[in-house]
Amino acid sequence: MRGGIQLKSVWFNVMMMSVIFLAACGNTNDESLTDAGETNIVYENDEVISHNLEGVTVSLDYQIQKVTNSEMLAQSTNLQSGDYLLEVSGEIHNEFEQMVYYTPHFNIETPDNVKIEQLSSTVGDEQILVNPQMKTNFTVVYLIPEEQYNKNESLNLQAPAVFKEPDSESSGDALGDSSNWEIPIK
Repeated sequence: MRGGIQLKSVWFNVMMMSVIFLAACGNTNDESLTDAGETNIVYENDEVISHNLEGVTVSLDYQIQKVTNSEMLAQSTNLQSGDYLLEVSGEIHNEFEQMVYYTPHFNIETPDNVKIEQLSSTVGDEQILVNPQMKTNFTVVYLIPEEQYNKNESLNLQAPAVFKEPDSESSGDALGDSSNWEIPIK
């Protein structure tokens, strides 16, 4: 188990460097996300959050990192000194009998309803298509301004439902409902 955590940490750090580089360039959506020397992990959740949706499971894991690279900050259009990044890593496992569609755009807010901005995503603005009996992964990064991080102990995360039809928002096409969690950040 320990080796899996170390491998996960290395992967997370590699992904974070890419996110930071993209943010410095002003790009907010791309396929890659991280690096070791650019941020410090300040919080890791203890347990994976699972969202079971009528044969489809969406599992979410996350970390909070403080941005530490001053050169990258000087080039960034989005980041400020002292900002934090929330990286949500997800896996969709489709055990439903048909193809499903998922859009990993989470509504994340502070307890007093301040929206947290999405910075980057491995899937951009596209839906993820998952064939029956398959799994797929995604990563989404959010920018937590220093003021909001210092002021709050948790965030509210709303995860969307999975759909049987592409680009659908119809409850008749949905597998399950959206879910809400209060996630600790410290």
